[in-house]
Amino acid sequence: MIFFLYTILALFTFMFFLMLFLPLSFLGVAIMTLINGPVQLFYLLTHPEVRKNHALEHATIHVLEELVPLKLSGVSNPNGFIIQGVSDPYLVLQAAHEAKRRLLSGEKDLAVHPRCGTTSVVTGLVFAILFIVFSILFGLFSFVNLLLSLVLGAILGSVLSPWVQRHVTTDWRVHDVEIENAELIIRGWSVHGVFVHTRKGDIKWSIR
Repeated sequence: MIFFLYTILALFTFMFFLMLFLPLSFLGVAIMTLINGPVQLFYLLTHPEVRKNHALEHATIHVLEELVPLKLSGVSNPNGFIIQGVSDPYLVLQAAHEAKRRLLSGEKDLAVHPRCGTTSVVTGLVFAILFIVFSILFGLFSFVNLLLSLVLGAILGSVLSPWVQRHVTTDWRVHDVEIENAELIIRGWSVHGVFVHTRKGDIKWSIR
């Protein structure tokens, strides 16, 4: 009986500290997200070469996923983009050319992908804004505020992400992007992905 009472007491103590400190830790996360999220979005908004490569990356993944039953991912930079989850450079290069053709023929939605990292950024921003607002309005030490912010952030983030991708993080107008080649990226003993090199005119984009 005494052991049972100590167990219940320990459980309630743990729940108390959890409900007390968890919202505080998430508040710190929310504040950092409010700083880092806009910085990431502003970088993409002010770097048109990355936005176009990002659109090509998404479109290439769409084309590849129509051909192979895989869930692929990618990363874009000013010099091109990486497709992860596939190890055939020729297949990726052909898909990239097809992606560019289809984007320019009017399939603008190919520039948007549901698994884009933009969704995480937008979801984090929405959560951060809601959590801080709820904390100010209804009390800082509220576990309910935390759960409500997480749920609404996930819902609104998935809804807003396609719009943000279309207007901020990608640019489907890739007529001035030249696809040069694709090469396999090997790190250590494993294949990291395929890098597709792009360029604009005669001047290759640089991150410097």
